[in-house]
Amino acid sequence: MRSELRSLPDKDIEKAVIRALGGELGFSHLSDPLPKDQTVRSWIRALENIERIEDDTDEDYVEYIRQLRAVPVAAVELIVRWHRYDPVKAIKAARVIGGGRWSVEKLREQEKKARASSTSQVFGRQYAHKLGAQVQGWVASQLDPDFKRVDDRRRHRAPADILFARESDPERLAAVLIFGPYTDPAEYSSRLSAFLTTVVGLAAYCEQVIAIVPRDDPSYWRWLYDHKLQGPNIVFYGVQRSGKDFNPVKIRRPTPPLLGR
Repeated sequence: MRSELRSLPDKDIEKAVIRALGGELGFSHLSDPLPKDQTVRSWIRALENIERIEDDTDEDYVEYIRQLRAVPVAAVELIVRWHRYDPVKAIKAARVIGGGRWSVEKLREQEKKARASSTSQVFGRQYAHKLGAQVQGWVASQLDPDFKRVDDRRRHRAPADILFARESDPERLAAVLIFGPYTDPAEYSSRLSAFLTTVVGLAAYCEQVIAIVPRDDPSYWRWLYDHKLQGPNIVFYGVQRSGKDFNPVKIRRPTPPLLGR
């Protein structure tokens, strides 16, 4: 499939699929629907990731990675993500999923737990995934037990990363918003106003808003006070990017006269 795609000047996925599978029963007369372009690209990307991990794996364990050719693409993507921050455990997981002992959902659950507890330094999208999982596991302890996470967001379309509703009154909400994370520190300055505008908007109709920000800094409160806003139902927590442990620090609300001094 990859060789057919590379040989085509226009890189047309459909042509490549027909050329690769045209001699097989069912495809010779196109009686079966061709897979979508995105599906084929995900197959190719999964295979390339498997081959990349194979090249980095000791010969004694490489067979576990080769077995990934027979598992769903979603499972391969999870193993690839896991391998970025913990190659040893990722190979063990590959052995289990390749042996048919875990479902994709079980693998997803285990990778999520591993990512949340990992002390390895991760970057970019991996850090975003890890931070999101850590916040999700922590934030319920900051709310009244009556609040339950909203998994079906069709009813409540609040622009929050995590949303809770009271069990006793589903119209009363608590929202969690995470600032970033961004690889480029300059992004925080350029996006600060947009982020805080969203925080204030959520606070207009949510009982509580918890904002996760990258540092313990009163400038977030300064922005609110500069815009004549008190935000009585807003709480900011700073999370150090370089810290090994997830340890949110509540940012003290300074009195307005002291701001800027």
